Amino acid sequence: MNSVVRATLSDQAYEELRARILSGVLPGGKRLLPEELALSLAISQTPIKEALLRLEADGLVVSAMRKGAVVRQFTFADVEELYEGRMLIELNAVGRLFELQAVRTDLLGELSRCLETHEFYARRGSLDDITTALVHDRKFHSALMAAAGNRLICEWHQRILGQTHTVFVYLAGDYSRSADEHQDILDALKVGSPDQTREALRRHLLHSRDNALENVSRSILSETTES
Repeated sequence: MNSVVRATLSDQAYEELRARILSGVLPGGKRLLPEELALSLAISQTPIKEALLRLEADGLVVSAMRKGAVVRQFTFADVEELYEGRMLIELNAVGRLFELQAVRTDLLGELSRCLETHEFYARRGSLDDITTALVHDRKFHSALMAAAGNRLICEWHQRILGQTHTVFVYLAGDYSRSADEHQDILDALKVGSPDQTREALRRHLLHSRDNALENVSRSILSETTES
């Protein structure tokens, strides 16, 4: 019974800490001390440590030698690699969607609902709003991946997606075009054109990558100025 309770607490700690990282409450470089986190979440340190191991596997946390865990800070190379991975996975998924004839009314309706909420928050501009918009941004891309039907690739995609979106919440860049780009993807799906869908998705991912790289650049400049 104790192991079941501990596993449940570990899951809860993982979800809460992941949410804090993705929302920017725990920013890049923040030290994650189990004793402090245990006090914050009112649980013991054991499920905290288990949660930190899972977050490290997700690529959101790194363990520094003798310094404990810290929230990951992303470099230019990290961003380039993450978006190369997204390109390979998501563009391949578009092909599978059409091969499986999965571009159906239910999928288009789900994507439209994600886009409507995403657009509402993306255009408001505050960090809290962008954080909320990113939740629905992830749902949009995740729905495309799920419809392509490969659960293993979906798991890889979720890890990559979580990492790319943390770059935005630390120093938010130009996110206003994201909803328009999602609309372009949705319109191409409605037309039923694999080529147009891939091209709309490719343009979106390239713009998103450039924004992420700009955010990293501003972060480095800010740290240099402060020091």
